[in-house]
Amino acid sequence: MTDVQSEAAGSNSHEALREPAENVQTARLDGNPAVLGLIVFATGSLVLGISLLGNVPLAVQPGTVQPIVYAGTGLGLLIATVWAASLQQTFVATILGTFAGFWFSYSAMVLGLTHNWYGIPAANIPHTLGQFLIGWDAAIFMLFLVTLRLPLVFSIILGAGTVGVAFLAAAVLGTSSAPYHIGGVFVLIFAAFGFYAYLSGALESVGGKGLPLGKPIASYFQK
Repeated sequence: MTDVQSEAAGSNSHEALREPAENVQTARLDGNPAVLGLIVFATGSLVLGISLLGNVPLAVQPGTVQPIVYAGTGLGLLIATVWAASLQQTFVATILGTFAGFWFSYSAMVLGLTHNWYGIPAANIPHTLGQFLIGWDAAIFMLFLVTLRLPLVFSIILGAGTVGVAFLAAAVLGTSSAPYHIGGVFVLIFAAFGFYAYLSGALESVGGKGLPLGKPIASYFQK
């Protein structure tokens, strides 16, 4: 994806993050890094969402997801980012790299606060987490704006991500546990659509037919 705008315009936008099935027949060696990126992203998000809904006590919730989000999701997204960049798929690499950064920095934040690596007083931890989440929420929202020119499923994933992280920021800055649960619901939503998008790309990668991904939102405003 060397030029997202041109690829995403009109009917070509349906193929922006997908590998055409017919190309599988020619034994291409480049592949589709989004397939790897989507499944590790969705898996880590699923675990986080389940945890946020109360599967484990809130006090230990951040630590319970660390093994999968840095050793699975973060590492997998990093590999997929390098893969996409090597194919000059600019926006694919941008999305995957951004979320790799999110998951790795989330692990660094949780582990650092747990072991007091950063010397942050306990009273300042909520605001530290709040600014962390606000910063990443802004980045995810910017990605969402670009996905308006891509198939609808990607806008749903990034849109739900934006809302979910916003609720998590409100939760750490507030005193109620309700925003954690609401945020967990939105995390599960973008995990579910992430699995759906993965399945579409994976089916195509083995010569099958992809699933419907929806028309880009931007297409409804074009003449």
